[in-house]
Amino acid sequence: MWLLLNIFSVVVLYSQDQKKITGLVLDQNGIPLAGASIVVKGTTQGTSTDFDGNFILNAPLDATTLTASYIGYANADVPISKGPITITLQEDSSQLEEVVVVGYGTQKKSDVVNAVATTDIEKAILTPTADVNEMLRGRIAGLQVDVGGGTLRPGGTSNIIFRGQGSIEGSVSAIYVVDGIIRDGGIEDIDSDDIESMEFLKDASAQAIYGSRGANGVVLITTKRGKSGKVSVNYHGFVSSKSIERNFDVYNGQEFAQLRREAARSNIADGSYPNEEDIFSELELASLANNEFINWEDELVKSGYVNSQSVSVSGGTEFTKVFGSVNYFKEEGIIPTSNYTRKTLRLNVDQKISDKFSVNFDLNILNDDTERAANVNVITTSPLGRAYDEDGNLTQFPSGEELSAVNPIWNLREQDNDEKGNDYVINITPIWQITKDLQYQLKTNLTRRTSERGQYQSSLSSAGDDVNGIARIDNSLIESYLIENILTYDKAFNENNRLNLTFVQSSQENKYSRTFTEGQGFTNESLSYDGISNAVGNVTVERDKNQQRLASFMTRARYNLNNKYLLTATARADGASVNSQDNKWSFNPAASFAWKIHNEGFLQDVNSVQELKFRASYGSLVNDLGRAYTSLFTADGQNYTFDGESFSGYSPSVILPNTDLKFERITTLNLGLDFSLFNRLLTGNIDYYDARTTDLLLRRGVPSTTGYQYTFFNAGELQNTGVELNLTANIVDNDKFKWSVSTNWSTNKNKLLELYNDGDNNPVTTDDSYGYYVGQPVGVIYQYEFDGIWQEGEDFANAPQANPESALPQENLRPGDIKIKDTNGVDANGNETGIPDGKITLEDRVYKKSNPEWFGSLSTTIAYKGFDLFVDFYAVEGTNKVNPFLSDFNNGGTLSGKLNGVKVDYYTPENPSTSFPRPDFDSTPLYLNALAVRDASYVRLRTVSLGYTLPNAITSDLNLEQIRFYVTGTNLFTNTDYIGYSPEVNIRSTFSNADTGYPDARSFTFGLRVKF
Repeated sequence: MWLLLNIFSVVVLYSQDQKKITGLVLDQNGIPLAGASIVVKGTTQGTSTDFDGNFILNAPLDATTLTASYIGYANADVPISKGPITITLQEDSSQLEEVVVVGYGTQKKSDVVNAVATTDIEKAILTPTADVNEMLRGRIAGLQVDVGGGTLRPGGTSNIIFRGQGSIEGSVSAIYVVDGIIRDGGIEDIDSDDIESMEFLKDASAQAIYGSRGANGVVLITTKRGKSGKVSVNYHGFVSSKSIERNFDVYNGQEFAQLRREAARSNIADGSYPNEEDIFSELELASLANNEFINWEDELVKSGYVNSQSVSVSGGTEFTKVFGSVNYFKEEGIIPTSNYTRKTLRLNVDQKISDKFSVNFDLNILNDDTERAANVNVITTSPLGRAYDEDGNLTQFPSGEELSAVNPIWNLREQDNDEKGNDYVINITPIWQITKDLQYQLKTNLTRRTSERGQYQSSLSSAGDDVNGIARIDNSLIESYLIENILTYDKAFNENNRLNLTFVQSSQENKYSRTFTEGQGFTNESLSYDGISNAVGNVTVERDKNQQRLASFMTRARYNLNNKYLLTATARADGASVNSQDNKWSFNPAASFAWKIHNEGFLQDVNSVQELKFRASYGSLVNDLGRAYTSLFTADGQNYTFDGESFSGYSPSVILPNTDLKFERITTLNLGLDFSLFNRLLTGNIDYYDARTTDLLLRRGVPSTTGYQYTFFNAGELQNTGVELNLTANIVDNDKFKWSVSTNWSTNKNKLLELYNDGDNNPVTTDDSYGYYVGQPVGVIYQYEFDGIWQEGEDFANAPQANPESALPQENLRPGDIKIKDTNGVDANGNETGIPDGKITLEDRVYKKSNPEWFGSLSTTIAYKGFDLFVDFYAVEGTNKVNPFLSDFNNGGTLSGKLNGVKVDYYTPENPSTSFPRPDFDSTPLYLNALAVRDASYVRLRTVSLGYTLPNAITSDLNLEQIRFYVTGTNLFTNTDYIGYSPEVNIRSTFSNADTGYPDARSFTFGLRVKF
């Protein structure tokens, strides 16, 4: 704010010797151009037109000429005269077409021959998060964002998956290419306000330029750069409030007490209730008598908030262009002690040295602090007892009994879990324009990421009480070095023939090191984890270190014939140190063809077709395991005692090395159609793909007598097929009112086609150990089918579950037990018959798909004068998840009455429910996991954003180009049958410190954009 006030003061003082100029900017058809740039020629003073094409500009008294510019139009110089000035801009055919980044260069969008998608950055950044990936949910057809591993916590990062999971044990995540540099280890240092554009390479032909690195998809990120002309200062700030969203209730005090009574009653022969004193503590009885209970959600879950501030400066001359930005982002999570603060600095400089030589310099620095939520137990802690004593002090045991559940607020106070990181990314790219058609670039990159994570669990915490405190320090260092030599030949021989050749030689080295130290037992705990050197108990030190070296050679040829027929052929050879000695190099070829049908003679006079382009591509890329040294014999440190003395030695690791391990190969066919119809009223594209992964990277158990647990090997085949549709309807598009509706829709069918043969050369179709099932998708749920709850009067004696030949015979089957459906049988030879056989065996399990049948979004944008409205829905259909709230003891799902949990309609003799079993204090209901398989389909109102841009007349008086306010609601409503905080992610286990989930939240954001 100090910076903004100073800039504002200077502008006000400067404006005192100015003259006011007003005017209007139109296109050649007389339609106003909103956002056109107006600059006093020879100066950096300028403004932009408003929604109606009007502008007001303060210019020096001696100014004589204005320069008007607009994307797709030729610049125009006009003399300054008295009265309003009308400026008409003419279309510039050389600039009119949208240009997209395709990797190692750009192309006109109309010339793209591959499956390349783009997103509207302005709409994506309406999501108030530091994670760029999380902004992309529902924005791109075929792209899924995996937020299931704690990624929604403040500072968390997510993974994106293109077109289904193309590997089982290998890498499945897309790579990021930022300003032409392949990035390893994520893009946490990228602030969304610094992004100019994002492109997504989805088919093999587009990905082949990155070879084995790009087999799972490529995300191209281009950051903003300076432009010649006036200096532009941009400010963007927003604040958000976040609150938890859930569709369930937990048991209140009286309800939980009744659950415990029912659970204890279940094991009493006459069905009577136990004595209250036998199942409740004195403090719990007092809580029941006084009807005073603890609402742990009110005590623990709070409103979170986000504060984001960004200032950027852009400008330059013909020789030097600069873009610089400073960004600050802070989020306090909805779970206490979950916070994140990030500060980034970016400097992009483009320096022209001469007509033939130039250099680009990029610097990006990040500093972040993360505080992770400790063992927060909101749902399962009993509401009986007291969180605070009579003096207002925290109680360690709310029930009043030692060794019972610890007060979660107590644990928050007694634990620390912090992480600090620093990232430095430096790119230097000299460019030599050898001739008009031939260019050489040298791309160099250094990336260095450091991280220190400290954890402390005091002697008063539930985790550290038995060892008098636990301290952990985890330090890691990631370094990456990249050098690429790029030679580009781009020649238009005539108006009907154009050739573009690109040659790349690339070398990269990635280094990773980590030191982990744990100490136990502390007499002085005031230093938290900083006192780890004072541990008097066990001290453990682990050291990990590895490196990966990559070398690549790539060539790409693009040919345009008659502006109708487009051909692209790509070949890349990749060498990687991670594979076995004889399998380090791979070859990655691809080709694509596009036909601009709209340029054919038979469509020249068809006014309803502006674009109709058919695309076809075919390519074969390899994918690696994503971990080093699996083809080598490695050893782990192992201390041992011999003859009463301690020695340090080594033992083989748990992975049996495979000296023949090689890449798996993904071969993809893609067919697509791009179209623009009815004067661009309807635009979009549709794609079909078939991707086959052969020589799958799999794991297989080995006999324990070998001393190993499993090995990796190549076998089998996996298929992904799907259809993707993008549509935009520009329903109204005039100078006063604009209304468009967009949708994207995707479906993916994932199937394991083949595994491997056994010792007798018979095909293996099922591997229960690792969840491989031929004919089924990766990650399929293979479980018994829930068929209701057993009721009084049913035939228990002849029930399949009671059959002694069942896998888990229930001889004492009774009302309130879970009923399992008998779906299958086997003949005398062990072959499945598909006919029920009166017993429950492993063959009765059924497959439930975890991959959605389809997913997509529907959005609309409305603009009227200075107002704009954006509404976005996102839907996922046909997916299943195992709900831990309904099956996991640690999440209160076992109905034992020991832990609280999600309130369900459980069975009692007086309430013969058909949905959930009878509570049991002593044992978990059999087949509970079958009941927990639930449909996780949902429809979500993801975004509603209303903005207003002040009229140009007001901003000009303030010597500003733009002031825009907006209010955004995110995750406003979710319609789903899935019980939980979100159908997208299961919340963390309440007895785990791992990042196994974080609840999604509803947020409301107020933002301000100012452009000077």
